[in-house]
Amino acid sequence: MLVQGKSVLLAGIEPMLAEDLSQHLSARGLKIHEAENIEPNESREKYDLVFCETRQPGLFALLRATSSPVVVVSRVPEVNEWLDAMDAGAVDYCAAPFEREQLDWILESTIGRGKASSMAAAA
Repeated sequence: MLVQGKSVLLAGIEPMLAEDLSQHLSARGLKIHEAENIEPNESREKYDLVFCETRQPGLFALLRATSSPVVVVSRVPEVNEWLDAMDAGAVDYCAAPFEREQLDWILESTIGRGKASSMAAAA
C-alpha cells in the first residue's frame, strides 16, 4: 500500500464518526488532521485526501474549489446525496459504519494512484 505517511484532513465530521474514521486511517500509517469547519477558499494542497461530512457548510463550494481529492462521509447514506456529491466533484462517498475493505479501496484509488499515474505519465 502506497499511502503510508500521507496527510488526510477530516473536515467537519462529527466526533464519533471522526474517531472511528481516524482509527481506521491511522492504522494504515496516515497522518490525520482534523478541522471543525473548512472554508472553500482555504488552501488544502498540503493534504493528500480530505474526508468531509455531508452536513459541512459550503460542501459543494469546497468540492469545486479544492485540488485535493474529497471523500464525502455520511452517517445515513442517501442516493441523491451521493449523486449530488459526485456531480460536485467528490471522488467517493462512504457511510458509517466504515469497513476496512471500502476504506482501503478509497485510499488506493485516490492516494495510491498518484504514484502509479506519475510513473505512467513519465513512460
